[in-house]
Amino acid sequence: MADLGRSRLPGGGGTESPHSALHLGGLVPLVPRHGRDHLLHPEVQRLLQDRYLPVRIDRDLRPDIDLRYNMGGWPTTAFLTPSGDVLTGATYLPPADMASAATRVADFYLTHGVEIESKAAAADTPAAPEPEASSLELDQGAVTRVVEGFAASFDAEFGGFGLAPKFPQPEALSLLAERALVTSSSRLMDMARSSLSAMAAGGMYDHVEGGFFRYSTTRDWSVPHYEKMLEDHAGLIEALALTGQAEILDGAADYLVTTLLDPSTGLFAGSQDADEHYYLEDAEGRARLPAPGVDRRIYVSWNAALAVAFLLADSRLGRPRLRQLAERAIDRLWMQYRELEGSMWHSDGVPGQLQDQVWMLLALVRSGREVEARDLARCLDRDFEDQVGGGYLDRRDDEPLGRLALPLRPLKENALAAISLLEMGAPEAAARVLDAVAAATLDAGVGGAALLARALDRRHRVAVRLTTSNPEIAAAGLGTFPYLLHEFAGDERAILCLGQLCLSPIASPEELIQAIRSHLLLV
Repeated sequence: MADLGRSRLPGGGGTESPHSALHLGGLVPLVPRHGRDHLLHPEVQRLLQDRYLPVRIDRDLRPDIDLRYNMGGWPTTAFLTPSGDVLTGATYLPPADMASAATRVADFYLTHGVEIESKAAAADTPAAPEPEASSLELDQGAVTRVVEGFAASFDAEFGGFGLAPKFPQPEALSLLAERALVTSSSRLMDMARSSLSAMAAGGMYDHVEGGFFRYSTTRDWSVPHYEKMLEDHAGLIEALALTGQAEILDGAADYLVTTLLDPSTGLFAGSQDADEHYYLEDAEGRARLPAPGVDRRIYVSWNAALAVAFLLADSRLGRPRLRQLAERAIDRLWMQYRELEGSMWHSDGVPGQLQDQVWMLLALVRSGREVEARDLARCLDRDFEDQVGGGYLDRRDDEPLGRLALPLRPLKENALAAISLLEMGAPEAAARVLDAVAAATLDAGVGGAALLARALDRRHRVAVRLTTSNPEIAAAGLGTFPYLLHEFAGDERAILCLGQLCLSPIASPEELIQAIRSHLLLV
């Protein structure tokens, strides 16, 4: 059997179940992580050891397994055949339910195992699922359709999208903010800003120590799930930079630097544990308690994504400290987290996946490391390109076991790759990636749909590069046209290049705004 979730630190509090790490196995002793096996119910533990080979997998370390075996949330408990096919599964099962389910599944397999295995053996190699009828055509109108889809699900009373549980959805908020700037839509900008303000004012934000919690269990952001994730902060800081909400951004960044940053390496830890008792205390009460544990493992994709957000925060809001942190993190990742073949690792000793390559590629592009970016782009093509359907696969085909043999082209990561290629001046390569995911549907996930729309909107516009070390001019440029690529170099003047055309040096923010509006036909 397999239980899919995120491992927790010893002594951590919160509402996570004892099965909150991913056990993956067919008729599969428990491989404990972080000493949490003693929390398992003794009866369940004996049952699993007797009748199964349980395997516990941290979903953060193996997102490819999470993508293929997640049964609707985490923790996930999946019962697998020895070859990795799914018999059945669910999210968290209390001890009594786990014992009952494990017994029934094992009995079923005992009497039907030969039949199950023969059917699995007779099946062809898994292929990617067929696209649904509502395939997204990659024209400019697709961007409008995605934006209006988010607008239709916007919660006008409390901000955000949909009902409870409510997640921040930073990719969608960034899309709304970008489109607001290029179309001068106050409606879209108000949606993005009010959503972020509501999160920061409510229970989604830690008003004592700073930082955002993972999501809200209620529609009004009042009751959060008390975990703080580096991944979430990267997206939220990007959205806050695009909406110009400097005060909230500074508070979130201060939390990351104070709690998650390792000063010796310049890299950020993955998360801080969900200790409900601790976070319900005020400042005085927290001072008497040990702080929730921090998972100090380094994830390449999350650190690269944060570096991208920090670079934008400086270009948009003038935060040189954040640029310095981003530059240091990128340098460390490039020096320490590259495999011998040139691709990026996922974490210490964990082979890289597509998300690590595309986020690092974007970080290299945004920081002006053109040679390194071209090098990583070649590795991306070599190791992850889908030779059959185009685009990029989420993982390298080195473990063809069970559902891992299923080739998947995740929309979010392919859209990120396309954005990087566009900013590198490779529009043909970006177009090939976007065309390869043309069958992706609008229900492929909020993050994927939002990033695809952001890539498409860039695809239909001329590439714009701004070179300046003047923070006021840079802020004016990104505040007018968010798709321009800011290179932090040169002097106090600015050089604006539109495609292959570079204008005369620009001396003031006002002059830059006028040049952008006249040449890009912005209102």
